[in-house]
Amino acid sequence: MYKIGILGAADIAYRMFVPALKQCPHFECVGVAEEYNIEKAEKFKNDYQLNIFKSFDDLINDESIDILYIPLPPALHYEYAKKALLKGKHVFLEKPLTTCLKDTEELIQLAKERKLVLQENYMFQFHKQLEVVKDIIDSHKLGELRFIRSCFSFPKRAANDFRYSQKLGGGALLDAGGYVAKLGCLLLNENVQVENAHLYYTDDCDVDVYGDFVLSNQKLTFQGAFGMDNHYSCSLEIYGSKGKLSTNRIFTSPPGNQPVIDVYIGNDHEEIVVDADNHFMKSILKFEEALNNDEVRECFYKHLYQQTRLVSDIRKMGEK
Repeated sequence: MYKIGILGAADIAYRMFVPALKQCPHFECVGVAEEYNIEKAEKFKNDYQLNIFKSFDDLINDESIDILYIPLPPALHYEYAKKALLKGKHVFLEKPLTTCLKDTEELIQLAKERKLVLQENYMFQFHKQLEVVKDIIDSHKLGELRFIRSCFSFPKRAANDFRYSQKLGGGALLDAGGYVAKLGCLLLNENVQVENAHLYYTDDCDVDVYGDFVLSNQKLTFQGAFGMDNHYSCSLEIYGSKGKLSTNRIFTSPPGNQPVIDVYIGNDHEEIVVDADNHFMKSILKFEEALNNDEVRECFYKHLYQQTRLVSDIRKMGEK
């Protein structure tokens, strides 16, 4: 049985992580550490019967805990993931892994040296929906692929949301844009490069609020857009020589939801209803696989580097 501690009483930990973990038989959540909002921590204690640690370091130093789940604001990820790795703990981080490539490289090296799992929780990649999309592509039903487009954006959040704070690692690119970049990697596969990018700011905010980019693998182009003060969008469109595929819940299909994929071939339209899936639970199970499989763990390291490099390149090009 692997014992997990949660670093920070975040809403995503309360609403999604703990319920998903309860469906994974080889894991036990033993406690949550919270230094700033004890009232939120009490909800974990009352509703999930978890121990409360009054400092992050107390949780990290607890020798009974094997794994740290870290859903803190992005700017805090590097500091606490490093502490956990140096204590011999496996680390399951909410996205983004870090806010810069240098920090990601250091965490990967620490994890490699200690043979520890380091995972960034882009859980949508494990949803059945993406598997169905790839199967349609591989069937050549769409013909030769010509162009891919995706957008992830959402309406304005509360003014105190960490996404609006540069100090806490906010900004649309690190939050929403990372999802779109990850999807681009998954669909373009190897040799993905940033061809173009733009980041946009508003007068009342010191972080990027929306943006776009173009990825390419020299054979196929992926156009991505993202934003956090926008109309909600969670879309994927794939155009081929024979047809088109589209879906509107590619990143955020919750447990119980049956996402719909629309396939158009000429004048024919097929609506494919995908079975409901719990991609958070499957992300945890993939973490478990990496605990017991060196190849999976090494694959994680490779993808962590690729993801952070792409996001870093988008920022460099977008801010020119």
